[in-house]
Amino acid sequence: MTQKATGEALLAPFEGESLRTLGFVATMTGGAAGRPHILVEDEATGEVLLDVDVELTVGSHRYQQYVAKWDRGGGPEERWRLPLAWHPETQRWIHLSGAFLTPDGEPGRPEDYLRHLSRWSDNCIFCHNTEVSPGLGPDGIWEPEIAELGIACEACHGKASEHVARYEDPRVRLMTAVAERPADNTVAHPGRLGPAREADVCGRCHGQRIARDIATVMADGDPFVPGEPLSEVSRPILRDSEVEGLPPRPFAERFWPDGTPRLSAYEYQGLLLSPCHDEGRGLSCASCHTMHGEQPDGQLRPDYSASSACGTCHSTATLGDAHGGHADPVDCVDCHMPAVTYGLLQGMLSHRVTTPDPGAWVGRHDQPDACTQCHVDQTRAWAAESMDSLGLRGTAAAPAAAREQWASRVVLDLLGGDPVQRTLAAHALAQSGATGATKLRARWLTAGLADEYPAVRWMAWRGLTELVAAPALADYDFMGPLSERLRVEQTLRAQLGEPPLSGDDRLATLADERDAVAIWIGE
Repeated sequence: MTQKATGEALLAPFEGESLRTLGFVATMTGGAAGRPHILVEDEATGEVLLDVDVELTVGSHRYQQYVAKWDRGGGPEERWRLPLAWHPETQRWIHLSGAFLTPDGEPGRPEDYLRHLSRWSDNCIFCHNTEVSPGLGPDGIWEPEIAELGIACEACHGKASEHVARYEDPRVRLMTAVAERPADNTVAHPGRLGPAREADVCGRCHGQRIARDIATVMADGDPFVPGEPLSEVSRPILRDSEVEGLPPRPFAERFWPDGTPRLSAYEYQGLLLSPCHDEGRGLSCASCHTMHGEQPDGQLRPDYSASSACGTCHSTATLGDAHGGHADPVDCVDCHMPAVTYGLLQGMLSHRVTTPDPGAWVGRHDQPDACTQCHVDQTRAWAAESMDSLGLRGTAAAPAAAREQWASRVVLDLLGGDPVQRTLAAHALAQSGATGATKLRARWLTAGLADEYPAVRWMAWRGLTELVAAPALADYDFMGPLSERLRVEQTLRAQLGEPPLSGDDRLATLADERDAVAIWIGE
């Protein structure tokens, strides 16, 4: 949510700390007038690239982003989300080229440093505030109006002036006190709308979409009204979505080949693709989540359990610990909503409910599967062969290709997958429930420290800090100078041992395949 950049809302210190990235140094201070301020200068020339006061913050849980007024042709009220963010968990500044999926840029090149500078006025403004009008005029000038900064009641319940007026009537308050609450259609109650309309309320922001009338949205705001079908004003972005004037299937890289979203902010699409969700009954957002709880991590319901959510439709007798034949209890989401989504510097649960079938994926190298995201030391062929012993039905696997025996599925993804596969492989290797010896998984992760995508390096570094005690990790800056990153990597290899396939021709084969797929995705 959006807040004014003051007081407790401001998580970063702004006490003179600095961040060196891509040949530029950013310095964060309180500013001459006591306001948070960011100055970015070219390290070589001293030329100023950014010199702005921070006016607003966006987010507070995963990382906090910062917004400044900056007239770049859009008028004095034009605002921009800056390319720097604060990561609360690690208490460090990061550059957003390391949070989003983009390769390393060229040091000293302003375009690369600013490539994730994003205009707040036609992007962040919609989902992080309540009742907004961007106010884009025909002259290209922005004059935004915001009813309330952040996610307030009316974001999910709709305009409430009639509701307030109604309950100002003492007779209505008396009826409410002495009898059942009278029917109230003056505001929307997502929990009473049914799965489809309830999901639409959440999907407004948790599902990237294409407005039917973009010009009107930019001028007057999103016309969606909670309780009404979202499809009346927009359509969700899917793998095969087309947009007039853009190349064919412009959003395909945001989805796995089977259509499952592989980035966050597409949770709505995942739900729509799930067999458990339909118009009249079944799974919806409130099956697991609440907007009024005290738990910010996932905003899960206080009474949430995966079995109770799934038990709405499935017999509880089939959801016990023995389901799937695992010796240890495995949560429903571990297998049916695996962490095959990347966002916010971490692997995240998919919101598409599926049934694991590793046999159908043997021979494929373009999408992770649920089984080997936990059994990180095993091949996909092993997972397929294990289905029978677990009493599970699956597709009979085709003979495995020789390459699938080079290493486990996750290691093949880390060394030869596309950038999303590599980030998720690094995430999987560090999970507490992953199989395989800890030191072996750490050796594999050292291979991610040399990746050309900063997000992969971040995930590998984070994973290593969770798996091993290595003082050298404290000196690792995932977007720092290459020479420093290589020094830490070599120190770790000496401590842990070489990762698999080092110096092997097979590693070069995987690297060539990895480099053949470039992805450039921001927000």
